[in-house]
Amino acid sequence: MRFRLALALLSGRLIGSAARLSGRGGGTALPGLAANRLYPDLLPEMTGRIPEGVILVSGTNGKTTTSRLLALMLTSGGKRVLHNRTGSNLIRGIAATIVASSHLDGRPVGDIGLFETDEAVLPVLLRQVQPRVIVLNNLFRDQLDRYGELDSLYRSWERALTTLDPAVHLVVNADDPALARLGELATGPVTYFGLDSAELALSELPHAADSGACPRCKKPLVYSAVYVSHLGAYHCPNCGFSRPQLDVLATEIALHGTTHTELTLCGLYGEHRLRMNVPGLYNVYNGLAATAAAYQAALPWDAVERGYSGFSAAFGRFERIHAEGRNIVLTLVKNPVGCNEVLRMLSSEPSREPLLIIINDQTADGRDVSWLWDADFELLASMQGPIITSGLRAADMAVRLKYAGIDPVQIHVEERIPAALRRAMDATSAGGTLRVMPTYTAMLALRAHMGEFGWVEPYWEE
Repeated sequence: MRFRLALALLSGRLIGSAARLSGRGGGTALPGLAANRLYPDLLPEMTGRIPEGVILVSGTNGKTTTSRLLALMLTSGGKRVLHNRTGSNLIRGIAATIVASSHLDGRPVGDIGLFETDEAVLPVLLRQVQPRVIVLNNLFRDQLDRYGELDSLYRSWERALTTLDPAVHLVVNADDPALARLGELATGPVTYFGLDSAELALSELPHAADSGACPRCKKPLVYSAVYVSHLGAYHCPNCGFSRPQLDVLATEIALHGTTHTELTLCGLYGEHRLRMNVPGLYNVYNGLAATAAAYQAALPWDAVERGYSGFSAAFGRFERIHAEGRNIVLTLVKNPVGCNEVLRMLSSEPSREPLLIIINDQTADGRDVSWLWDADFELLASMQGPIITSGLRAADMAVRLKYAGIDPVQIHVEERIPAALRRAMDATSAGGTLRVMPTYTAMLALRAHMGEFGWVEPYWEE
């Protein structure tokens, strides 16, 4: 048995090295797939050997940013972290992280495991891994061809989470009613995080909101504050269900365009004024999730603070790149909610610089791109610069922009990503900023092209 485990780890490691040497990838998935086939008990056995246990981070949006920020907090607190940093978050990606971070005799090289987990994979993973903490960010409609309707994904989470060992600690976004209901049903302790910022609240649920119904009795919820999609402060006048009391919360939030955010953090660590080096209200949620998990990992405040001060955007998540005397900001989009927050942010900073939107419909993006019609591209109608559409669904994106009221003269279609990037860069003024909104596979293709010019490092080396 010990020999088979060593063989699985060695084989996975060799496959990963070959992938990187060939230039075909970073070995972020295939090594795990091979090792799992050779030794099916790899994950339960190896994660059980991690001295301080495992933290899982899941949800529709924010997994990569949350886990990267939490990893920095843990590292600042002196922990050696096993972390699928590249965002390879299926079973094989987590297994690949284990392979790359273990001795051949089966000893993990780390104190604590931190694994970002695809929301559809979470129930499957929980049959193999006994975590110490599970962080639940949000549940939004995303990739209907993969996940199905949101209710079906919620039910699979409910089945998995309500049968957990009572020792497992949940960290839950209380502003998401469905997740708050899961916290109510939990068998073990729960820490809740959320916002308290009336000045940033929307007046009503946006049309792209996924749910406004009480998860307990299915009657309409009443909101006193709406922040992002269906996230906010709510109660049900029919059954009394309401947002739980917040253990970690953000107040006095100041959004500074596409550069940074300031907030007052309150709760378990006391009260502190902080700066996040990433923009957007949804990144405030990511920061709160990481902070609440850090507390459950027994990190001192100074480690958390160092994590915030040293954090920068994950690849493609408001990542800033400097090239040819210009700035490039990459903002990954993959569903209506996340896209709307990006659009909300971009429209708050009027600019004559170009905007490049790259839409693919490969498996990792979701084959169904009908979500483009739920996103509020009308927010771009006041833009004065050119908008270039690219990718496999460049023409579909251009049609959506025309229906959003964008002047057709501003819209330029260039399906080939390298050509679209060149056109967008040429249209960007010296010292100016090119904003790019790619879907997932489009982002990887774009960054690969940028890597050829030496503008970025491969994401698995960052």
